Amino acid sequence: MKLTGIEITEEGGAAVTVERQSGALRVTACHRVRRDELSSEADASADDTELLAALGRTLSDRGEKYAVVLPVAEMVVRRARLPFRDEKTIDKALPFELEPTLPMPLEGLRMTWDSRAVGEGDSEILALIGHGDDLDGRRLQFKSAGMEPLVLAPAAVATALTLARNEGAFFLALERVNRTCTLSVVFERKLMFLRSFALPSGDGVDTLTREVWQTLVALSEREGQWMAPEKILVSGWETIPESLATPLGALPMERARILAATGAVLEEEVKPRWEEGPYDGALAVACSALSGWKHPVFWRQGFAPAEFIGKHKGRVLSTGALIFVLLVLLAVHAVVGVQQTTRHLAAVEKQMTRLYLSTFAGEKRAPAPGVLLRAMEGKVRVAKEEAVYAGQGGANVRVIDILKAISTTLPKDLKVTLTRMTLSKGKLTVSGLAEDFGAIDTMKGALERSPLFTGVTIASSSKESGGDRFQFKVVIALSGKEAP
Repeated sequence: MKLTGIEITEEGGAAVTVERQSGALRVTACHRVRRDELSSEADASADDTELLAALGRTLSDRGEKYAVVLPVAEMVVRRARLPFRDEKTIDKALPFELEPTLPMPLEGLRMTWDSRAVGEGDSEILALIGHGDDLDGRRLQFKSAGMEPLVLAPAAVATALTLARNEGAFFLALERVNRTCTLSVVFERKLMFLRSFALPSGDGVDTLTREVWQTLVALSEREGQWMAPEKILVSGWETIPESLATPLGALPMERARILAATGAVLEEEVKPRWEEGPYDGALAVACSALSGWKHPVFWRQGFAPAEFIGKHKGRVLSTGALIFVLLVLLAVHAVVGVQQTTRHLAAVEKQMTRLYLSTFAGEKRAPAPGVLLRAMEGKVRVAKEEAVYAGQGGANVRVIDILKAISTTLPKDLKVTLTRMTLSKGKLTVSGLAEDFGAIDTMKGALERSPLFTGVTIASSSKESGGDRFQFKVVIALSGKEAP
């Protein structure tokens, strides 16, 4: 998408066209028009029609939409503190909180704001208020000039918050346009304060120092403590002093690098015309609108989905119809699949019922299908526990008798731990841990004295890895005799 940012000031207008492709921002055109370059009638005009026409004629590359920065004189700045942080609640309560401080009635006002969290649940809010009729007039003015506005933004806000993306510190931003200077206070990447003032002829350093001083004093009274910014970022000056004297000491001054903060790249044909400062506001608002950064604006046009549908209605309808058909086919396939699965499940349940009744002949009725598998598992488990081994003499040896023989045969003070027993084909394999090899040998001798066992063989023995005990495996041959 390609977007043109325009900043209207008392001096004139600046336009910057930015294109976004695959997440990258490129500046494809820029141009400035000064009011004193226009005819005297146009210079005196209050609606800037000729100024916009001149920008449109001279800009080499124009975007599909326009993001506009309005002059400082067209807004009112107020601060407030509210005992909640929910955005919808702030939207409802803020106008009534500010009403006593506004020079005009609430009806017809447009308000935008930025907030930061303070205290346990409060919000410190910087509100920017514009007159609705004036904002609507600006929109119509741009439309009449063939420029479809996407965003109407307050002066200096996009610039300060764009700088804050690369500045984690508490800083001041000074933006100078001709003899007007806008001072923004940014803390924790939120806008705390915004004010504008006129600079006298000359370098204006004394006025600048006084205004910064007053701003810091006002902040300290508001916050209940002195707040010292780390730096001052300035734009619009050809030369800047190294630092500015304040009640908190000298503050270093640096040039505001908006181009670097946005991450945009200048195309080769733009580089000879580009200047840091005059294009800052237009560039910041264009990059903000293209990238979706949540900066306060007075008005924002509805974004892409509705616009795209209106522009490509035929394709959208045909694509929608195709998606609907596919969804119907998927639904039919799912229903058929469920029915087939139900039939297969019923057939499996019948087979399990027949298997249960044929295996456990004493049962006259099979359990319900929901518990049939669990019932079969329980029956098998009981059968295993009651399993017997047919010995050589034809007598049966029960598992419980084998366990009892081992328990009674082994000496009580024998330090042996049995960990596993396996019975298979007339042989019992016993695994465990012993204090030493002598304990294993003692266990072997004790087991050989039982009438249930015909032979005991130590299959393996080794010292436990990382321990002091011995691992062993003993194989016991069953005699097949009944327990005494």
